[in-house]
Amino acid sequence: MSGHSAPRRIGPYEVVAPLGSGGMGEVYRARDARLGREVALKLLPEEFATDRERLRRFEQEARSASALNHPNIVTIYEVGTEGAAPYIAMELIEGRTLRELMRSGPIPTRRMLEIAAQVANGLAAAHEAGISHRDIKPENVMIAREGIVKILDFGLAKRVFSPGADGKEPTEPFLTAPGAVVGTVRYMSPEQAAGRPVDFRTDQFSFASLLYEMATGKPAFSGETNVDTLSAILHAEPEPAGRVNPTVPPPLGWIIERCLAKDPNDRYTATRDLSRDLATLGQHMSEVSLADMELAPRGSRRRIPAVAIGLAVVGALVVGILVGRSGGSAAQPRFRQLTFQGAGISTARFSPDGQTVVYSAQWEGRRPELFETRLDHPESRSLGLPSAQILSISASGEMAILLLPPYGMTLRTPHTDLVERHPRFLFGTLAEVALIGGAPRERLEDVFFADWAPNGKDLLVQRFVKGFNRLELPVGKLLYESHGWFNQPRVSPRGDRVAFADMLGNLLVCDLSGHVKPTGKDGWEHAWSPVTGELWYVPSGTGGTTELRAIGFGEKDRLVAPLAGDFALHDISASGRVLLGRVTQTAEIFGSFPGEARDRYLSNFDRSVLTDVSASGEAMTFSELGVAGDEQPTAYLRRTDGSPAKRLGALGGYDGAMLSPDGRFVLGAKGDALILVPTGAGEVVSISTQGVGPERVTGFFPDGKTVYFVGKLPGRTSRIWILDLAGGEPRPIAPEGARRPSLSGDGRFLCAIDAEENWNLYPTAGGEAHKVEGLFPGEEPIQWTADGKWLYVRGADELKPGEPFITARFYRLDPWTGLRKLWKEIPPVSPTTGGGIGKTLFAADGKICIYTHHRYTAELFVAEGLR
Repeated sequence: MSGHSAPRRIGPYEVVAPLGSGGMGEVYRARDARLGREVALKLLPEEFATDRERLRRFEQEARSASALNHPNIVTIYEVGTEGAAPYIAMELIEGRTLRELMRSGPIPTRRMLEIAAQVANGLAAAHEAGISHRDIKPENVMIAREGIVKILDFGLAKRVFSPGADGKEPTEPFLTAPGAVVGTVRYMSPEQAAGRPVDFRTDQFSFASLLYEMATGKPAFSGETNVDTLSAILHAEPEPAGRVNPTVPPPLGWIIERCLAKDPNDRYTATRDLSRDLATLGQHMSEVSLADMELAPRGSRRRIPAVAIGLAVVGALVVGILVGRSGGSAAQPRFRQLTFQGAGISTARFSPDGQTVVYSAQWEGRRPELFETRLDHPESRSLGLPSAQILSISASGEMAILLLPPYGMTLRTPHTDLVERHPRFLFGTLAEVALIGGAPRERLEDVFFADWAPNGKDLLVQRFVKGFNRLELPVGKLLYESHGWFNQPRVSPRGDRVAFADMLGNLLVCDLSGHVKPTGKDGWEHAWSPVTGELWYVPSGTGGTTELRAIGFGEKDRLVAPLAGDFALHDISASGRVLLGRVTQTAEIFGSFPGEARDRYLSNFDRSVLTDVSASGEAMTFSELGVAGDEQPTAYLRRTDGSPAKRLGALGGYDGAMLSPDGRFVLGAKGDALILVPTGAGEVVSISTQGVGPERVTGFFPDGKTVYFVGKLPGRTSRIWILDLAGGEPRPIAPEGARRPSLSGDGRFLCAIDAEENWNLYPTAGGEAHKVEGLFPGEEPIQWTADGKWLYVRGADELKPGEPFITARFYRLDPWTGLRKLWKEIPPVSPTTGGGIGKTLFAADGKICIYTHHRYTAELFVAEGLR
């Protein structure tokens, strides 16, 4: 209370007791003797009655609320004045505010949906009457004792045009001047925070912020100061509600994400649709358990597609999934969610009886660990095998697992940044252990994948030997080898074929004699069906949807099921159950700058991967691998002050955009040639590599007239080449198999790893190579200092004693003497998800650091009825 005493009588009302106070006045419990009822009486004190802005808002509340007659909006009985002070007599609600209800933590799902549906219903009525509340927050929502929810305080309300209203533009002037910021900071919409014009959709954002807090027990946006909170509303995305609280139904999470869209156009076009979606979801909550909820599309971190979620929830919550057969008939599969923890689930396999699933899960800052869950119970238990991945389970219950090295998560291939911290692309020691328990028996080192043959005795393995990836079946018998990367070899149910995908995702099949046949399809995710004998696969680059397809050899490729969302195919059981992982992959770029308390967010879209940084640290290039990738990595240029990015186009893969020293050009590749793309005006210049096919664009010499790249001649192995841009033939600078080069600041040496996995210094003028001194296991040189005296080295990703999560550490190393010192530490951006710190580069002074942060999460689902 403000300390002012209210008179015993205000107009015809007898004051009984104070109820509270706020910026718009003081509220009392009062009795209306005329009708024999108690009311809530809001009084604007006399000293405020001369404040034009307060008076205008007080009057606006009276006009707005009195124009509405709805069970979820407080009822206005009368507006009057007592002396010079106006008052509003309104419905007295006996109950608690939503803020009081939320103090004990997240509200149970069923109760939360009951409240949310009523708030949305009231907002829809207000919007259809042309009124936007503009101050939706827990203090302005009251839950009466009988369970009825009421929206209070329309003091900041504004006349708007809304779908469902009378179709005429309002003529009433705004209560606030353009550019003014009104509302409660934590629940403002981005347009409110920026002082831009608002409409009814601003209430949807505020309502979603409130709903997020009800579901998770914590605010969607917060900061140490109001300015920090406003910045988060404008630029940050909250952690998904389902990840914070796994009991949140996925459809509710999608509704929240949609309403929290930064762009109002990505929210609901009518709040009535939002109200219907929540009501429908609440109705189905009483009929369907969370464990039985059907699968639904999960959009990227940024936003789900604008689809009618209400229609999707109807029909036993079969959301976004249509299943087709080649004959046009539609099956009715059932999907059940098995995990709810938001981890980076890398691999998962059925047990022989098809009732148990063993999976590998990794949270950022932890090593991957093995868990098991049963189809008839939603809980998971650890198998007590940390730092391990499941690869395959034999018919007799013997597990083939990958024991990961203690020092890191780095994949030793030429194609590092895209997969180096990805939990699905690791290597280690192959071991066997019984599903019922016991100690692992180690078998083979430097293994990527393995799969049991149908006889339960032989193992197909993919391992790394002297620069080659080898397929062996059984162990020791070579089927296929390549310097390039390939993925997830799987043995057919009859044991006569092996399927795998190459570096570009092309799906290949190899027979037991080693003859490889392309299928003409692309699909990194694949598994053999024991029921049909077909090879089922997920094509890459389907843009927010997943097609589950099948290849029957000698038969046509057919569609099994189109699924809305990004899914991985893990396994198919003997009974035909399909084990799927709903995957969310994002990549973000951050910059660490001297004197700034927080790292700058420098991403453009959903999967931004750093490529290069200028010497000054003022510009960078990066590739988009997600929605902006046009089915292939697309290069962009931007300044690190956060100004808009410039699209450069496809420049030869995710690493094909290297800045020239003067910043005038970007080096890329197109076909069999290198290209120079001007950063300003000018034409693209093509540079012949004289028959050396460029595989990876790597950079410029300090003079800007010479470049180096990884490429190979036909029929030969990749190596590092130097090329004068003025003309001439490229010359090799390192032996075959050398890769991952970085050039010293003075241009005298290239640091690269050879086919034997040793890091060396290669003189660019020719001469004997020198071994890099002082490297520890799992470490990797990433860049030179500007003076050419030191190497920046990324330390092994190991969990130090007493640390809660893995921190990426970078050292400065003298490659000649081994002298070293710690230079930079980068903690994980999100310690609750799979992924980690990816490519990291420093400006010339070493003080500016730009890095990629990868996020990878997946949840397991089992599908039945797919044929």
